[in-house]
Amino acid sequence: LNPQAVMRAYGQELNPESYAICKADMLIKGQEVGNIKFGNTLSGDQLHGRHFDYMLSNPPFGVDWKKIEQEVQDEHALKGYAGRFGPGLPRVSDGSLLFLLHLISKMSEEGSRIGIILNGSPLFTGGAGSGESEIRRYILEADLLEAIVALPTDMFYNTGISTYVWIV
Repeated sequence: LNPQAVMRAYGQELNPESYAICKADMLIKGQEVGNIKFGNTLSGDQLHGRHFDYMLSNPPFGVDWKKIEQEVQDEHALKGYAGRFGPGLPRVSDGSLLFLLHLISKMSEEGSRIGIILNGSPLFTGGAGSGESEIRRYILEADLLEAIVALPTDMFYNTGISTYVWIV
């Protein structure tokens, strides 16, 4: 649709094997390997200050963030909405909504599109006033959510959990 469009891939990965595979794939495709960073996205944003037009993410489902709890809580307390986690913090047992807030913080002023694959937990967990509830409220009140698409079960190898693509 736009012959002048240029696609440049950026990313950050915590798993050493996935990181190495991604860098190798970038080399093979002639992409800039320096755009791929190694480390924890939630505790050490290595693409700080960068904003993107399109973002895709498949964060780990239901992984706790206890090891980085202090860093995340500090950013939330010290930076508020000027940081990535202003709307609130979910339970330590599931960091899915933290990944979504991280992507939202990377949206460009002109407008961006996010596609993120999440399990059902971010849709239903947390009562009124909880961190999860406040994050969902923020997303809805800011009119950021475009759609949530339920994927068929068994889309992911060796698991039958319900998965959804959130379009923001």
